[in-house]
Amino acid sequence: MDRGKNVASNSSGSYREFTKWTAEMDLILLNAMIDEVRKGYRIDGSWTTQGYTNIVMALNEAGLSGLKKNNVKNRQKSLKDKWREIHDLFGGLSGFAWNQTTKLFEAEDEVWSELIKVQ
Repeated sequence: MDRGKNVASNSSGSYREFTKWTAEMDLILLNAMIDEVRKGYRIDGSWTTQGYTNIVMALNEAGLSGLKKNNVKNRQKSLKDKWREIHDLFGGLSGFAWNQTTKLFEAEDEVWSELIKVQ
């Protein structure tokens, strides 16, 4: 599986490796996180050390070798930021709802028409 490994230089001139996450990788990560929540390894909104260890192990077992705790932490932060953007965009709009089956925000045609008029 191509993990999109890339190298970037930082201000000191040294190099660091970063991971370009795919939708498939995100799905594996999110499923691993859900499993760890169910096992009780997320307490008061924070992952336990064992929870992080288990998530990294699940990613590696799924063929995403080389990922570390720091990769998981960074991706979790990115996913939270994306979620906040979407929530802020649709959260205050009347008539929009999350469809658990399609994993999309949906609205009736009339709601879209009114939104387009305002824009």
